[in-house]
Amino acid sequence: MDIDDLTDFIIQKIDKLGIDYRPYNYDNQIAWVDCFLKIGGYNPDTATPFNHAHEYIHAYYNDDTRMCEYDKHSPMEKRANKESIILLWDLFTASGGNDNDVTLFCDLTGCPYNDTFSVLKKTNHCDNFDSLVDCARDYVTYFDVIVPNTINVYNFLDCYGLPYTDYQKARDTLNQVCGFELAV
Repeated sequence: MDIDDLTDFIIQKIDKLGIDYRPYNYDNQIAWVDCFLKIGGYNPDTATPFNHAHEYIHAYYNDDTRMCEYDKHSPMEKRANKESIILLWDLFTASGGNDNDVTLFCDLTGCPYNDTFSVLKKTNHCDNFDSLVDCARDYVTYFDVIVPNTINVYNFLDCYGLPYTDYQKARDTLNQVCGFELAV
């Protein structure tokens, strides 16, 4: 399944909910849905499958209010982000993708990588990283040169959606994986 197939599939799901969802070149919006008026639109040049899935979730739950102009932290936005990632992941794996293709999945769907990894890990949709050691091994592969002051433990924890209370365990694991003691 490629980007066009994925986009068409999700747009059909939005249409089945009775939303008149049409392409339009908006200057300031990528995609939107108004569940009260049963209309929506998207910029065909910039909208990704993630954007369409996000709007589908809003339409599915009949979300009709905004908490503020940019309400990224509202429960409806968090739910739409989380469930759109899960919806797209399920479609991706059903089409032959596997747990080792998280980066490919993000590139294909437009899902934000950090949010995607965090959601998949928390919902047990991804078995790619079963332990902190696996996460540490994956993390160090992003560096060209690894020296004691290259790696920031807090950035590592943020990358994998881990709590800061795991700092010491993460530091010890990174020390073990890198083979030397990290700088403060």
